[in-house]
Amino acid sequence: MGEMGNEVYLTEIQGKLPSHLYVHVPKLISLFPQIEALVAVPKGIPDLLRKGIYFALLQSVVRLLDRNTDPLLPEILPEYGELIRSVSETYSILHPETESNWLEECIQYGDKSAYHWEWKHFDSRELF
Repeated sequence: MGEMGNEVYLTEIQGKLPSHLYVHVPKLISLFPQIEALVAVPKGIPDLLRKGIYFALLQSVVRLLDRNTDPLLPEILPEYGELIRSVSETYSILHPETESNWLEECIQYGDKSAYHWEWKHFDSRELF
């Protein structure tokens, strides 16, 4: 993301990650280069927005892994772009302060998004 590679940026922010995300860093480091190769991540964005996008993506991947859903499935990959767009759009409307709960909200959004994607692409087909 930005000028730094994902592995470097993930290493840089890992100390700022909530503990439930921190424990997944080894798995996430191997997945993120693959995701970024397939998903356009904005460049030259404010650091707080970058962290928000990253935290939302990390949480969505962790939730998918917890539910035994491959985060690299073709049905899931386009959803990351929508997640990035939505977080970016919300940031531009809210202009959150560093001291706000922005990052926690991004984590929650990533979590809810992963549940929604799984339902949208897999569970809803079983119902209808």
